[in-house]
Amino acid sequence: MLIAAQEDGRGMNDAQLRDEVMTLVLAGHETTAMNLTWTWYLLDQNPEVAAWLREELDEVLGGRAAQFDDLARLPRTRAVIFESLRIYPPAWIIGRTNTEDIELDGWQLPRGSIIMTSQYAMQRDPRYWPDAFAFVPQRWLTEDGGFSDKAPGMPKGAWFPFGYGKRMCIGDQFALTEASLVVATLAQKWAPELAPDADVQVMGAVTLRPRNGMSMTLRQRP
Repeated sequence: MLIAAQEDGRGMNDAQLRDEVMTLVLAGHETTAMNLTWTWYLLDQNPEVAAWLREELDEVLGGRAAQFDDLARLPRTRAVIFESLRIYPPAWIIGRTNTEDIELDGWQLPRGSIIMTSQYAMQRDPRYWPDAFAFVPQRWLTEDGGFSDKAPGMPKGAWFPFGYGKRMCIGDQFALTEASLVVATLAQKWAPELAPDADVQVMGAVTLRPRNGMSMTLRQRP
């Protein structure tokens, strides 16, 4: 499809094709893969949250695969994904170039400066997140048990795993849907367990990765 694609009668050259393919691999695959990797790790390390999640899955799905229309009835599942993205955002740092001179907290930033902001740092900042380092998906639920991305009460910009503003990731809703459906479907039957000799260390590369991989044993759920 990329090779055949044309705009104003012209197709992409080899360099453009290569760039599009790399965008699909890095932005469309590895990010969600890392989100799922860290989610399974967090569920294993927090068995009470895993049991809380499976209560919902048993009630809503009853063993069948999750479908798009189920998402509205899976607030806990969505909360787990959002909280995982908060603690271990696959896109952990982002750069922007300002188009005009600005001042931030006394710092003069001339036009054309490269400004780096870190999701990993901001989303763990205790000023905005009570129990900032704890895995607490319940923070994303309202009093009636529904899901809301505003439930934690954080200020705008304190949670931005997909970026922020006009250049926010175009695939955010797709990624959130994909991750939620995968977790909802697999967590009904499986409980990946961290290997006893696993050495989990965070590594900031293109994405936020486990430095030594994530060695886990695939076990049937309790």
